[in-house]
Amino acid sequence: MPGAAFAEDQPFRLTSLAFVQPDDPAMRHAIITSLRDAGAEVTVNNLWVLGWLGQYDKLAMTRRIMAKNYSIDIDRNRDAILYVGDSANDAPMFGFFRHTVVRQHRIALFAEYPTPPSWITDGPGGAGFVEAANAVISSRSLQPS
Repeated sequence: MPGAAFAEDQPFRLTSLAFVQPDDPAMRHAIITSLRDAGAEVTVNNLWVLGWLGQYDKLAMTRRIMAKNYSIDIDRNRDAILYVGDSANDAPMFGFFRHTVVRQHRIALFAEYPTPPSWITDGPGGAGFVEAANAVISSRSLQPS
């Protein structure tokens, strides 16, 4: 597609295509339409337009990875996990986990979330992630030893 550019990290992706989020809404729509016409699932975040084949989502993959790599059953430990997201494909995570965060600049996506996140950071982008991490660190120091 003329004018569309792959994300810089595309060579490291195994299961998805990521295109740089275009400034032009018509280009964004064209990429989304092209991916959907090819049978791909599509989501958009602040950096990319993402496409993938298959009916998997972040929650299903998180369940597998946490069990396999960390021996954590997220169904039994869902209240012990903090999830930070910024994309429409984070909706299953926001609906599942109790402690969820969206970065301030992504508030416009709330209409796409059946269950909104439990906390909105004050800072956008990376500052929002730092804010969430600092909140976790601060809460741990308040717990009795």
